[in-house]
Amino acid sequence: MADPVLIVTQHYKPEVIGSASYVTDLAEWLGREGRAVTVLTGLAHYPNTAEFRSFNASVPKRETEGNVTVERLRSWHPERRSAMLRIISECLFLLVGMIAVLSGRVSRHTTVVSLSPSIFAVMLGVVATRRGGHHIALVHDIQSGLAQGLNMVRSGAMLRIMRWCERITLNRVDLVLVLTQEMRAQLLGIGVRTPIEILPIWVDTDHIKPQADAQANAPTLLYSGNFGRKQGLRQVLELAEDIAQSRPDVAILLRGDGSEKGAMTDWVAQRELSNIRFESLLPREDLNDGLAHGDIHLVPQNPLAADFAIPSKIYSIMAAGRPFIATAGPGSALWRLSQETGAFVCVPPDNREALCRTALELLEAEEERVEMGRRGRRYIEAEHARDRLLAKFVAMLDRLERQRHRVLILEPDRDGHPREWLEHLMRHIEAEDRIEEMWLVVSGELKAVLEPEISSELRPRIHLIALTRSEWRYCTHSILPVSGFARWWVMRRYLRRTGADAGCFLSLDHLSLPLAFGLGASGRKLSGILFRPSVHYPSLGSYRPTLRERIRDLRKALLYRMMLLNRAVDTVLTLDPFFPDYAAQRYLGGHKVHAVPDPAHPRMAISVKAASIQIPNERITFVMFGVLTARKGVLALLEALRLLPEDIAGRVAVVIAGKVAPDVSRQLAELEAALRKEQKQLWLRIEDRWLSSEEIETLIGRCDVVLAPYQRFVGSSGVLLWAARAGKPLLTQDYGLVGRLVQDYRLGLAADVTQPSLLATALTKLAIEGPDRFFDQKSAAKFVSDRTPEAFAAHVFGSLRTS
Repeated sequence: MADPVLIVTQHYKPEVIGSASYVTDLAEWLGREGRAVTVLTGLAHYPNTAEFRSFNASVPKRETEGNVTVERLRSWHPERRSAMLRIISECLFLLVGMIAVLSGRVSRHTTVVSLSPSIFAVMLGVVATRRGGHHIALVHDIQSGLAQGLNMVRSGAMLRIMRWCERITLNRVDLVLVLTQEMRAQLLGIGVRTPIEILPIWVDTDHIKPQADAQANAPTLLYSGNFGRKQGLRQVLELAEDIAQSRPDVAILLRGDGSEKGAMTDWVAQRELSNIRFESLLPREDLNDGLAHGDIHLVPQNPLAADFAIPSKIYSIMAAGRPFIATAGPGSALWRLSQETGAFVCVPPDNREALCRTALELLEAEEERVEMGRRGRRYIEAEHARDRLLAKFVAMLDRLERQRHRVLILEPDRDGHPREWLEHLMRHIEAEDRIEEMWLVVSGELKAVLEPEISSELRPRIHLIALTRSEWRYCTHSILPVSGFARWWVMRRYLRRTGADAGCFLSLDHLSLPLAFGLGASGRKLSGILFRPSVHYPSLGSYRPTLRERIRDLRKALLYRMMLLNRAVDTVLTLDPFFPDYAAQRYLGGHKVHAVPDPAHPRMAISVKAASIQIPNERITFVMFGVLTARKGVLALLEALRLLPEDIAGRVAVVIAGKVAPDVSRQLAELEAALRKEQKQLWLRIEDRWLSSEEIETLIGRCDVVLAPYQRFVGSSGVLLWAARAGKPLLTQDYGLVGRLVQDYRLGLAADVTQPSLLATALTKLAIEGPDRFFDQKSAAKFVSDRTPEAFAAHVFGSLRTS
């Protein structure tokens, strides 16, 4: 059975012009196709809110007709129209819609269709799309272009913000559908990299069809639609004034409403024109009769808006077999359509003399008008018939829902997080229908460890490839440029060999240099996890970067800027939840950066081996685990323990368990010997070996405080998750991401631990005041619940989009 569809739009029936009839047709068609459709929309308001007061006063919040359920949001629409009031109104629609989604009134959907205008409706569609779902944006107006072209927004900063909103929002959908090639070119120009296809306006050719003139009186020039700035209606008023001189028998009928109506009626009154008549818009069911009222239709257009929107009314006019005159410049979408169809005439915009002359000539050429009408009807039946285009839309939707990816993940490293992360991806691929096959390119040792964990059911979908010894050696080279270029080359090689259509680097930090040079992967999309962004650290705390850190971050900032401009780079994931906003505000292409939760390791059974370490019950127990390096703070910790007051040393027990790095083993042994000699009251146990996950779980469960005295460590740390899940407070650095997370979630004591004396002070503080004073159980539980293996896998799989 097909997935239910959520349509997010500010325009829906009973509105009769603009995009309302289009999206109404779409919803009702999908409903007839057997889909359950929910339309999330606001109150009727276009082109004039006052026209719909009685309807809005009585319409229910939810109404169902067939398979279509309409959820109406009670959002505000201004009586007086201006760019700023419109933006405020659309922001309120987004806010009210988000409340409806987050409260559960409207559920998130796997399949979402949104309509722009407004771009805020597309933002709401992003919020309402379930992770791993599909979102199609129908773009009928490019609002930033219209605002600039029509001089509706004069602030350059505001226009940049509008373009930024459009870019980051449309790059978060799966498919963008526009009306013309010109609109596609404009979106590409502002940085939209989502696939863009053309789906023009459709017409119900059974309902709208040619018929005899509805009135036998005076010849009539008809304009019907919105009275707004982008319509260029001053040209119609000037035409009425000019044509009154030579053809006073010709009537000009203006049917509609909008922000410019008052100015138009004043203009007509000042010139005492009697050949202009204003009428209200006809109901949707009377549209066909209404089109027959015009011998010639008028489609004026502000030339500055020509590439950002196309008048939808032209397709209905042609379907009704009526000719029209459009004001459009050479090379515009309307001009090209006129040349292609021969169904209407284009005159240059704001050319008063040409418009009048063309109208008079066409009024005299009845046979030519009839033939133009026939050409227009034939064109609509061939290219814009509703049934044909809606069937095409449904085919696009089906294709998107069936789309499955063949992806490749490269991770040469053997130590640290790779095994755990790859295990999460292997376990949770079963829930990802969009991933057809996954290749894991890893070291030979890691392949041997992972292979037995693949179930027989998943073996057709998960393939393990071992790097050759030379590939692994270069990919793990100590010189970062060497390892970076080697990883890029290996990724390209195995993408070609496997036929995978998207690639992911679990450790993207190595790749920042080759990707900054613009190197791609033969058209495939690349993504990855940026493990150690630090350029934004000064905004995370009150400390100042050292000169070495400034140089490091300047280098990183330059590489990030260049890497994000690389078209092959589709998504950059980061374990740092603060970096995406920073990147979006400062980098062109920063919208590609998304946060991925650092996954908490699943709980393990108690280890008998770890339980055999005898820890005194009457002491406060501190545990440090993991690879024991100078950067992890093991040397600083031993120096700090030497400085503890004697009474404090007699109250604590310290367990240091993990493999000692070769470059610090000698110094660590010397410090341990000095410590045992100087602090005879201290209970100390050092285990120089790798610990299993079960042993780590057991040690943390038996301790009072987890130690992570990092020395200005950059990046995330799984130690935070181990401790928070066990309900144990941390003692760690106050620097960078680790320090900020510990402070925000009250996971323990974050302090300056770079100096042994300050670290000793922090240890003393915990011993005197008690560890629980620095720990919030509820906040820690929230920290862990947001960082699950399932969420991690979903984010990584969601980043693997094809080209």
